[in-house]
Amino acid sequence: MNHPARPISSRRLGTLACRVIALALAGPAPAFALQPLSEFIAGAARSNTDRKEALLSVAQQEREALGALGRSVPALGVRGIYTRNQSETKIDLAFPGQPPISYLIQPLNQFDGFAQLDVPLVDLAAWARIRAANDAVDAARLNAEATFIEVQKAVARSYYQLIGARALRDSAQRTLAAAEQSLALTRERQEGGVATQLDVFRASAEVERARGNIADADLTAELARRALWTLTGVRADDAPPQAAGDLSEEAPLEVWEAGGREAPAVRAAAAQRKGAEATAHAARFSLVPALSGTAQEHFTNAPGFVARGLTYTFNATLNWRLDLTTWANMRSQEISAEISRVREDRARQAAMDRVHEAWQRVRAGIAKSRSARAGSESAQAAVARARERYAEGAGTHLELVQAERDAFGAEVSRIQADADLSYARAVLRLEAGRPLGAEADR
Repeated sequence: MNHPARPISSRRLGTLACRVIALALAGPAPAFALQPLSEFIAGAARSNTDRKEALLSVAQQEREALGALGRSVPALGVRGIYTRNQSETKIDLAFPGQPPISYLIQPLNQFDGFAQLDVPLVDLAAWARIRAANDAVDAARLNAEATFIEVQKAVARSYYQLIGARALRDSAQRTLAAAEQSLALTRERQEGGVATQLDVFRASAEVERARGNIADADLTAELARRALWTLTGVRADDAPPQAAGDLSEEAPLEVWEAGGREAPAVRAAAAQRKGAEATAHAARFSLVPALSGTAQEHFTNAPGFVARGLTYTFNATLNWRLDLTTWANMRSQEISAEISRVREDRARQAAMDRVHEAWQRVRAGIAKSRSARAGSESAQAAVARARERYAEGAGTHLELVQAERDAFGAEVSRIQADADLSYARAVLRLEAGRPLGAEADR
């Protein structure tokens, strides 16, 4: 028994459906609006807890440096004493031809007031400790900058993860639409006796696979959105754009290495080394005598034989101490300074290594993005051809399923490559000491 109309209708319907699906897969993604990366960086500068802690450490070091300075500048102290004596004691003296004079030795209620000014005159160790404290402040500030660089890396990572996840979801939704169209076509072909029940099961499985991919993309996007909120206090819009995918080459490595030598982490290590050397100098200067002066004004209502209630004194003190503890502390601080020099060298080498790695990752990322884009375009062309062959009855459904999976995998690779490249560019700029501003938004 012949059915002349059904194969023609099925073929035309299949060809039409194939073209619709191909257009859906190849159609441009809708335009979305996510805040620029600079807005999240600004939010991190305002509310990130790691940055706040680092800034508080700077404030603490500044107060400690002020305290070190305060111990080396003149200090004024005032002290008052009240004494209740059991009895009053005084002496009356009389000289020939003169009226008697009464000297109060101990009053019943005695008041004494002291105003004392202590002035460090020569204290080389204290001066060295002041210099070490100031170096510690510089190191704390630079460490805060280095901490914020790490925060910006985390922000950029979550930002591009969010972009990639949303782009992946868009691709998965287009794949789902194509899979649903393919399922409808397969059922139509089954009714025409051209496809088998196994083909229908495979088409149904592809629909569910696409839905699972959407769920995975939603999970990744939600986790990235939450990470951005935690890091910056800024809520990301629900519909971010796709990654820009800039394939331009970066400047030569030597240009970026010049910035890496002045990275905050390197300068912080240098400041810590200077502070350790100053502390070692302070330990050596403890072998030098320290000279200080004191001026005291004394007020009392029991002047005794002085017969004056207000007196002053000046004195100078020379302190010098030499013992085993001083020598051991001096050797310990010298070793600490040597350790800080090694740490500075290590920090500089690590900074150069990070710049080198970031630059190489950008270079490799450009090649990967180009390859992934070419692979995605080829895979999309293969899907279109497989659909045409399947609709015409020249290809099998298994070939179509495999082509669709390959196309989705190639699209995932493209999205991941573009996101990785964008993140690598951001890291390269941060490692070279360049801020993530408007340049990072392009």
